[in-house]
Amino acid sequence: MKHTAWGALDDAKIQSALLGIAILHVKLALEHSNKNTLSCRKEVIRAEIQRLRMERDRILERRV
Repeated sequence: MKHTAWGALDDAKIQSALLGIAILHVKLALEHSNKNTLSCRKEVIRAEIQRLRMERDRILERRV
């Protein structure tokens, strides 16, 4: 998948989509790591991060 990711960066649309996913993933990870984040919210965050990973993989698979 590493080579596929590099190839995907040649396409501006895909690059933009992957960047948006990465930014949201980082924001969610930061919120998850906050000691004040409730456990129920952390569960929602984990599910959303999993959804983002699946979306990223789907985008990269189309590039193969």
